Amino acid sequence: MSAATPVMRVGVINWDCSVPSWTYFGTAATRSLGPEKYRDRTPYYAEVVAPGKIEYRHRTLAEYEREMQYAIDAGIDYFAYCWYDLHPQATYTDAVKPSDADGHLQEITFARLNHAKSALREKLHLCAILVTVHPYSDDELTRLALEMREPWYEKVGDRPLVYFFSIRPEPVARLREICRKLGVGDPYAVGMTGNPGTDAKRYACFDALSCYACTASATSPAEFTDRSLAANEARARIGKSVIPHFPLGWDPSPREENPVPWTTYKKGPWAPTATADDWLASARRLRQWITDHADSCPTGHVLAFAWNEFEEGGWICPTWLPDGRVDASRVRAFAQAVKVLKAR
Repeated sequence: MSAATPVMRVGVINWDCSVPSWTYFGTAATRSLGPEKYRDRTPYYAEVVAPGKIEYRHRTLAEYEREMQYAIDAGIDYFAYCWYDLHPQATYTDAVKPSDADGHLQEITFARLNHAKSALREKLHLCAILVTVHPYSDDELTRLALEMREPWYEKVGDRPLVYFFSIRPEPVARLREICRKLGVGDPYAVGMTGNPGTDAKRYACFDALSCYACTASATSPAEFTDRSLAANEARARIGKSVIPHFPLGWDPSPREENPVPWTTYKKGPWAPTATADDWLASARRLRQWITDHADSCPTGHVLAFAWNEFEEGGWICPTWLPDGRVDASRVRAFAQAVKVLKAR
């Protein structure tokens, strides 16, 4: 990356299933994080109601703004929300098959809806990750297109930034057409792929490539960084622009022990939980990779996994302490990593 286009914007993935345990997603999330050995990755707003049992409750806007402020303090520029339809879908295309989760996705729109209401939205922008293995109505894509006009919606230049968690051209074309009809700027479409292969034609509909999560097996944080940088390299070889991926960990042990109904996981070994020094070392290596691949990284954006994937082992959000205090050490550590990424 040239001196004229340094890393300027650090985005972080936000997939928020911290909803009450009587909900579909809350039932699974609280069960997975229930065992005492996962208390170090239990979010600060959880209630530990008994040994081996946690609960979430619906938070108010003010309570969610506390979480946003932690992100702002960490130097995060925007949240990339997994964006779901507000209403369950009754019909599906041949490419999208129904699952039990599809009828409950509206449960996990809480965070991004509150974000859009918050006065803090000018300090912490947002954008969408369309998880196109699930269906989207034209009404929902229209709601997204209208939100793209807002100053707090993250842009690449003047183009609204949209990530796509599926390499399929149809959703990209649908969203572009809706934006065109509404007079909204052409979306800067980023395809998320862990293993891009070599067929560049697959990605013709995208402006750039990135990744949701690095799921590689590793025996150390350094080896995990090796795998992530190799994946960034593979995406760059496709010939598209790249929004580099910055992984903060991958260890879905809670969901191996207490499986969730919507996905499964391959076996590890998973890299040990990264320390602050590990994150700093990884950030330095990623910053050097970006410098060495200036032509592939023109946007000034980096995307990190993740703010709140507690169960999958990648999180920045502060966590629970037995004495009622909040453990914000990972927020502070990430703030230092951001300084490394943005260093001129």
